[in-house]
Amino acid sequence: MKLKKTLAWIGAVLAVLIGLRVSVALIWPTINDVQTGATKEYPEIQPQRFKQPYDRVFGAALATAQAEGWEVTAKDPGKGEIRAVSTTAVFRFKDDVTIMLLREGDGVRVDVRSRSRVGLGDFGTNARRILRFQAELARQMGVATG
Repeated sequence: MKLKKTLAWIGAVLAVLIGLRVSVALIWPTINDVQTGATKEYPEIQPQRFKQPYDRVFGAALATAQAEGWEVTAKDPGKGEIRAVSTTAVFRFKDDVTIMLLREGDGVRVDVRSRSRVGLGDFGTNARRILRFQAELARQMGVATG
């Protein structure tokens, strides 16, 4: 009788865990690498474009990365690249972030890639990180977001 109760509890716990995993998969895709304009699971995450001078956009992107609390590991204005490491709050996972700036006519395009070093899925962390960065960069550049 006690064995049946134990097996029933184990079965119930497994069912709940499987249900949670399926629910999470429906909310967040099982990916750990998100890039503006290149991740089909997040078609709404697109590069930003600014009509301000390149140096101003680069400076604002760098300041935004630092304001997000990321550890900037490399910055190259000539190449248009900022590399940083973001550490997650709870489990202290290290995720790599690359910000790429490209001159386009009289403006600047800003692409962002956020990639988890560990695991197959990030529960939407990389996408949220990019969206937060983009919102703050737009604010710093004086551009309204909607």
